[in-house]
Amino acid sequence: MSCLETYSTLRIFSKTMPPDEIGRILGIQATRTRAIASGSKYRHERENHYWGWSSDSSVQSVDGIEHVRAVISLLQGKEQQLAQLRTAGCDIDVCCYWVSSGQGGPFLDNLALTDLSRLGLEIWWDIYFGEEEEYAEGAAGRTAGGA
Repeated sequence: MSCLETYSTLRIFSKTMPPDEIGRILGIQATRTRAIASGSKYRHERENHYWGWSSDSSVQSVDGIEHVRAVISLLQGKEQQLAQLRTAGCDIDVCCYWVSSGQGGPFLDNLALTDLSRLGLEIWWDIYFGEEEEYAEGAAGRTAGGA
C-alpha cells in the first residue's frame, strides 16, 4: 500500500472578508476557520482570514481521488458563489494532504481535472513519508479505544 493517510481541503483566504461571510455566501459549514490574528507570529495568519472545508472527517478512504471528488461534490452548483468570492478578492484552492509509504502517488482522472477547471480551482499536494507500522498501530489503537 502506498497511501497511508490522505484528505483534501477547500481553502479560501481573504484580506477583507471574514470567515462567517465566506460561509454565508457559499452556504457551506466550514470545518475550520480563522479570523485575521494581528498578534500572530505567522505572517499568513496576520494578513488573511481563513475558511476551510476538509474531507478528513467525511471520507473514510486512502484513495485520494475520493477526497478530491468530495470537494468537487460540495461545490456542485456553486460556480456563481465562487466567482463572487474571487471578485471580492478571495484566493481559493484545494490542498491535498498525502502520506506515502513508498512508490506511487496521487493522481487526478479526466473527470476530476475537468470539474476542477470548470470550478476554477487550483490543486496541490502536501506530501509526507511515513511507515506502515505507525499507521497500523494507530488504527489498532483507535479500534480498541472505540470498542
